[in-house]
Amino acid sequence: MLAISIPKEVKVTSGESFIRVEGPLGIIIKQSSKVQFIVKDARLYCLSGDDITLKQTYLSIIRALIFGVSKGYRRKLRLIGVGFKAAIKNDSLILKIGFSHEIIYTIPKDVKISCSKNKGIIIIISGIENFRVNQVAVEIRRLRIPDVYKGKGIHYNKEVVKLKKGKREGK
Repeated sequence: MLAISIPKEVKVTSGESFIRVEGPLGIIIKQSSKVQFIVKDARLYCLSGDDITLKQTYLSIIRALIFGVSKGYRRKLRLIGVGFKAAIKNDSLILKIGFSHEIIYTIPKDVKISCSKNKGIIIIISGIENFRVNQVAVEIRRLRIPDVYKGKGIHYNKEVVKLKKGKREGK
């Protein structure tokens, strides 16, 4: 029988077709119609079904949910370019990223966004679901994908963009 351990600060309950994970950062409820779970002695056991791959998949998803509600997920983006700025106003992210106008991105309710100006401008996206944090990071990055000639744009933190040579540099 496959099982995962549950930290003390996390509470996991399972019903007939759902699993509820509650921790210090929030609550996540997921549907689980094909596999049944039982919580016993701070461990979550996977009961029904003969398919070991399906059980392992569900357990890894629940492991990610437990990590999300206890520690949370973070993704950092860097703004690289002259005059590029980011600020939070009300529930919107306001970006000046080289266009003639400001870009306003409405922050979803299930993630938090903050801006830091330590080494350049860094946008920090955090939340309890890894998928949503990465999805918001992709949406913001698409507003100004890094340029392959000059390198300016919105980069993932520690992303390296290989720059191409221009016409004049080629000879």
